Amino acid sequence: MNSKERVLTTFKHVEPDRVPISDQLIVSRVASEILGRHAYTDGGEFARDSIELLLKGERDFLVNRYIEDMVELHQKLDLDFIAIQGPVPPKENTSESLPKKIAPNTYRYENKETEIFNIARFDESSGLFFSIDSSYKREGIKAVEKEVDSMRKELEDGFVLDETTLEGLEGIINRVKGERAIGFSAGVGIPPETHWLEGALLKPEWVELYLDYQLRKAMVKIEEGAKIGVDFFLSECDIADNRGPIYSPAIFKKMIVPRCKKLVDLAHSYGCYYIYRTDGNTRPLWKMLFDEIGVDGYMEIDVGAGMDLGEMKEAYGDKITLLGNVDCAKTLIYGTKEEIFAEVKACIQKAAKDGGYILTSSNSIHYNIPAKNFLYMVEAGKKFGSYPISE
Repeated sequence: MNSKERVLTTFKHVEPDRVPISDQLIVSRVASEILGRHAYTDGGEFARDSIELLLKGERDFLVNRYIEDMVELHQKLDLDFIAIQGPVPPKENTSESLPKKIAPNTYRYENKETEIFNIARFDESSGLFFSIDSSYKREGIKAVEKEVDSMRKELEDGFVLDETTLEGLEGIINRVKGERAIGFSAGVGIPPETHWLEGALLKPEWVELYLDYQLRKAMVKIEEGAKIGVDFFLSECDIADNRGPIYSPAIFKKMIVPRCKKLVDLAHSYGCYYIYRTDGNTRPLWKMLFDEIGVDGYMEIDVGAGMDLGEMKEAYGDKITLLGNVDCAKTLIYGTKEEIFAEVKACIQKAAKDGGYILTSSNSIHYNIPAKNFLYMVEAGKKFGSYPISE
């Protein structure tokens, strides 16, 4: 059984030869250490590298190396699926569409039409690429209105996806077709930021239009991705923290459920699966996620938020495929080989019976995880994950 067969068998809730292993995001720093060269895969460093290459006019180099590094990394570790976070930059970039470098590792993005700006910085100590100033920080909900007005016009004109942004996805699929399963991000959600959360209460019509815009983009990505050969799609927006959902279940039901269901139904119409992923404690939303929307899988089972893999397996293991949840906040950063092996074994014993389980971290293989610890996770998964699962 090859990797793709292993993953698809698992989604059918049938036991494959062994538990599939991979992760939704492996940052460039970890990939570089494993491949023995500077790699271009994902994370804040990759975002910084992408901008620097685009500003030098080296877009094609970026896309080719992204394809090469993603494929080689997953082949070298024999990982079972490749998750692609998003489209690559379009082939035609203008000076107006690119950010301006205003300091080392610091970039200003600005939409001349809406006058909305964002200044983002890559922090070399944490590996994060984050906003340090923006129209939203200065204007709050007023900036939301500006962006929504721009989206309204684009929706009226009809959203069209630049086909060159799918070159990374298509290049990876062409290299591993039939060999490894492919996931691609396509989702809707209210951004977990104050101005958007305020908007959901004070100006819900603005947020609904924003979500309609996101829905249209996601539907196009599913339509085009499925034609190219994507096997499953992943949602894109966190909905909870350690205390619970970041907005009310009533808002989730009204604004998110019907739109997400459209994406799930569209994916199913192409014979693809749909995975919901989010940090945090989502228990109050389980019925909506798993019964009403009908997602096929759930990822980022957050150990730190009290989410228990065994509890989810018992409650919904016959309906959804679970992906997780080796603790990437503690164990994968600080754990010994023995501790990582023990946690991987515990995850497999909790969730692997009867299929419907894929071994991943509890979120991602991020900047602060030593490469050797990720390798221990993969090694342990292969050691303990062969079916039938032993006690």
